[in-house]
Parts: sequence; structure tokens; C-alpha cells
Amino acid sequence: MVEDDPVVQATVVDMLNDLGYTVLRASDGQSALTLARSGVSIDLLFTDVVMPGPVRAPDLARQVQVMLPHAAVLFTSGYTENAIVHGGRLDPGVSLLSKPYRREDLARKIRHTLNNRRQALAAAASPRVPVPAYRSPAETAPAGAIRVLLVEDDPLILMDTEDMLSALGFQAVGVRDGRAALRVLEREGFDVLLTDIGLPGLSGPDLARQALARWPGLRIVFASGYGGQQAAAGLSGALFLTKPYGMRDLEAAIQRAAAA
Repeated sequence: MVEDDPVVQATVVDMLNDLGYTVLRASDGQSALTLARSGVSIDLLFTDVVMPGPVRAPDLARQVQVMLPHAAVLFTSGYTENAIVHGGRLDPGVSLLSKPYRREDLARKIRHTLNNRRQALAAAASPRVPVPAYRSPAETAPAGAIRVLLVEDDPLILMDTEDMLSALGFQAVGVRDGRAALRVLEREGFDVLLTDIGLPGLSGPDLARQALARWPGLRIVFASGYGGQQAAAGLSGALFLTKPYGMRDLEAAIQRAAAA
């Protein structure tokens, strides 16, 4: 954990310890880099965006992930505009926990970030079959295939899940945020909306509610690495898929949703 305010640092370290995590602490980016270079195992870098010293938080994150490719990164900030937000949107693949936050928010966001990282690493390790020429989902899917709109802000997870859906015989279209999903729904019909919960801008549950208001027959599957079952429970018939997921879990969720 990298935080220059000693009171905030002590409070959050106590919360993380209570949640069962082993915590190393640093007060600036340079100290955090020294820890990372020491060879200690780090699963998550949790850093404030605005830090004193010459090492900026985005640079710290990049250097840590070069040294420790498996490590996830979670930023925190009390500002809406900073080094990781551009045009009101987060950079691709970036997770942000806004200050102030509660213990429950911290617990959920860390689980979500760690599971997203595991899913992305699994996607990177999967063998990929090159496609000689682009074909639209309608051309590649068999006749009568279940149509799935996938909403996922992590580009690697998006690509991997699209591939899995296509390999399973579904007709899949992927987008990276809720606004784009609503635009696609205006143009095309879908059977299932498979959406991450923690999306930038319009959240997964808000997207699902807006989509169901317009298209009541749409089936909803939420995907998340943290306790999103409440979001699924809040919408009649919605299902929940836990990250990281494999092809078997993905297929079962889509088939169950479509059959509902």
C-alpha cells in the first residue's frame, strides 16, 4: 500500500489486515519501488494517485508490473480528474477506488481487481487461433445461435471472452462500456446481456435496468470478481457469474439465462 498521509495509511493498513491480507506499506513511489525490487512477493499494488516525490503513481504501476507481471494494480484518489482519468474516463484496464470509501468498498474492490487480473493472465496464457480474415458475428455463428452482448472494460478479458463465446457457438458482440452497449442494443437484437458490474461511467446494474426498461425480454448475466450477487438479486431473473471463469462456467450461465 502506497499512501503519504500517515493517518490514512495506518487506518487502511488496519482494514487490510482485518480482511486477511499481508500488507507492506510505503509513503511514496520511490519507497514502493525499493520494496518491489527487493524480491518480495506482491499480488496487488494499492496506491494513491497523487504522490510526493519524483515517481508518479502511473509510472510506479508500470514499473511494478514490468518487475512483477502477475501483480494487479488498484489506484485510489479523492479527485475526479487526475493522471489516470482522461476525458472523464479511466485508462483501459485501470481500476480506481474513489475516496472516501468504506471497509466493504475496499474489500469488494480488491477482490474484483485481483480476480480481473487472474482472468486477464489466464486469457494471455490461452493459445489463440489466428483468423485469416474478419467475419462478423452473424457470419461465424451457426443459424439460430444465442446472441450475446458482452460488456467488459478490460480489453484482454473482453477479447478472451468473445473468443470463448464464439467457440461455444454463441453469436457474440463485445463493447467496453455501458453507453456503447446501449447504442449497440438500439441497432441489433440480443438474447443475453453479459456485463461486468464495475464498469466506468454507467455501472453494470444501471445498464441492465435501462436495457430491461427498453427490451424486457433481454436476459441478464452479471460477471464480477467480488460480491455482486446482490446486484443480480435486485433484478428479476438475473444470473451471476464469478470471475475468473472458464468455458464450462460461461456456457452454463449463458444457456441457463437463455432458457429462462
